[in-house]
Amino acid sequence: MGMNPESARAPRAHFRHGGKVAVVTGGASGIGQAIALRLAQDGARVAILDIADTGETLQNAAREDLSASIAGWRCDITDPAVVDRCVGEVTSRWAAPAILVHSAVYQFVKPLEQLSFEEWRRVQSVNQDSMFHLLRSTLPGMKAAEWGRVIVIASSTFFVGANAMTHYVTSKGALIGLVHGLAGEVGSHGITVNAVAPGLTRTAKAVADLPEDLFRHVAGLQAIPRNGRPEDQAGVVSFLASDDAAFMTGQSLLVDGGQGRT
Repeated sequence: MGMNPESARAPRAHFRHGGKVAVVTGGASGIGQAIALRLAQDGARVAILDIADTGETLQNAAREDLSASIAGWRCDITDPAVVDRCVGEVTSRWAAPAILVHSAVYQFVKPLEQLSFEEWRRVQSVNQDSMFHLLRSTLPGMKAAEWGRVIVIASSTFFVGANAMTHYVTSKGALIGLVHGLAGEVGSHGITVNAVAPGLTRTAKAVADLPEDLFRHVAGLQAIPRNGRPEDQAGVVSFLASDDAAFMTGQSLLVDGGQGRT
């Protein structure tokens, strides 16, 4: 019997997530968008929660024939009631989320002594407090299923620092602390908790906000001398969300091209 040519070309990874429902915050653009598309390519049904319009991601999904696998929710993840509503709608549409990826981020460059307390709190609210709300909404379903994957997008800046971004580095460090603490709480329920810590990554926002000299400088510090791309993070996230990473938890993976290893 001959093999269907389409089946022969289909990557095995398409079946990696077996239709499991994934929630991805910050999936309207950048790293979050790349993660959402990759999870859908690898067989997940992906709900994007983002305060920004998700139209660009959905258009990209349509071009890749993934429209049936991705949907967007306009969601303020700093509001626990809104998070509960959005997760409830995702569950009603598909099923309880089995995969949670927190990629949403709020950042800017400003020295600590120039920050207002409101600015400090906004960064912590979006980057770390929202994870508390998301976990309260999604962990019960994961525990009921005795299977779950929690993945946070941290930052290599936690390990190397970043000038005039103490507020941001603090928030990302808190996420790594959450990973280390939560892994021990939920491991017996078949739930893993891990962090991916990207290095400097070329996204539309980063290119607009940061000088080209910085990208060249950082690339020169890396063992792999090129700038990171969102897709570099997405593949690692898809691995952590799969059964291939079932015995890996409480870890923080640096995906930074080997910065400082030249």
